Amino acid sequence: MQTTTVLRMAAIALTGLATIGQPQASADKVKVEEFYGTGLRATSVVRVSEPISDCGDTNAATNIVHQTSTGTVTYTGFMAGTGEVVSDGLSDNCAGQTHNSFRLIDTFESLTVAGRTGGAVVEIVGRLSSPTPGLTLNESRMRILCGTGELKGVHAEGTVVGTSTSTSAFSAFQVWVHLGHNHDVGFDFLCRDLER
Repeated sequence: MQTTTVLRMAAIALTGLATIGQPQASADKVKVEEFYGTGLRATSVVRVSEPISDCGDTNAATNIVHQTSTGTVTYTGFMAGTGEVVSDGLSDNCAGQTHNSFRLIDTFESLTVAGRTGGAVVEIVGRLSSPTPGLTLNESRMRILCGTGELKGVHAEGTVVGTSTSTSAFSAFQVWVHLGHNHDVGFDFLCRDLER
């Protein structure tokens, strides 16, 4: 009989734990708008390369470098505006096949997304590889980290494909945007200087 009582109490406790942290019913009443759109992204940058390794060989064409780029970025289409871009990346061509990883931040004092305008910080993280000469593969993820004005509380994620050179890049993007809910993943401090 004591075993049955202990098991009942454990079942009640586990049921109570399962309901802690569940969304409130009132959250269903928030009007969240979802949009999908595409557009183009173009940059004009100055790139600085810093050698990290010579790959341990005598071939001057093989190395690992840290690349930093700064300049301007322009979005057209579903997201539209001109801002500043800062990019950091690593480029490794030790094995004769170049591959890069990068993170860039696009900062806009004014960006229009789905007809709404405000300041925004957009992050793109990806990788670029050239397995054979003349072939470039680019895999990138895009998200809006924070917004101000009509973009306050925006949540957006998407993908980017494109090509780049040492001084410019031209890319197409697709993005899914949610507006109307309190989305805070801890990046609002990035938009602090964009507040008006």
